[in-house]
Amino acid sequence: MVKHLLILHLNNYICTLLTKLNTMEQLKKALKSIIKVVEKTDKAYEDKHISFGEWGGIAYSSLGLIRVVKNIGGLVKEYQDLTDKGRAELTEWFIQEFDIRNDKAEEIVEMVFAALMNLGEVFDLLKK
Repeated sequence: MVKHLLILHLNNYICTLLTKLNTMEQLKKALKSIIKVVEKTDKAYEDKHISFGEWGGIAYSSLGLIRVVKNIGGLVKEYQDLTDKGRAELTEWFIQEFDIRNDKAEEIVEMVFAALMNLGEVFDLLKK
């Protein structure tokens, strides 16, 4: 009986852990779709002009945004379910992934993202 309860408890723990990992991966995929569009646009605008072919590349890279928009409700819920540790991990990942030519603009975007992640902590405190 004890062995059965232990196995059941371990199974629940593993399922919870996998759900959290899956949540983080979905948020990272959504953010990566956004990052790709921004980086593609930044690279295309390097010469202060975006050609027709570059517009096509930007449009192609933005196809991933359709999935983000279609799943926005699920992504918001996943964001709300993040722990403080999860928000910190996602912020660090974003800072490592996001890279544009203008370092000052990059720093501002990263600071805004970190501030948005910190809002999750505020919402957690308001719920209590």
